[in-house]
Amino acid sequence: MDIEQLQDLFFWCMVINSGIYALTAIAVLVLRDFLCRIHKKIFGLDEEAVLNSIHRYLASYKLLITVFNFAPWIAILIIK
Repeated sequence: MDIEQLQDLFFWCMVINSGIYALTAIAVLVLRDFLCRIHKKIFGLDEEAVLNSIHRYLASYKLLITVFNFAPWIAILIIK
């Protein structure tokens, strides 16, 4: 695998993961009540706990995208 392919790999991983992140964030905004009801039935959580969990998940996912996709892609652009 050469540097061009590696750059493309990290770029497309970033695009796909960012798309998943965006769809999840939009789903949380649009389906907030539905998600809270489902999680309350399954796990017995109140609305505040569900929203805190979702926000932690989104923050962690964003951090992982940055560390494992965006930063390597930028590093390859710099050394290229």
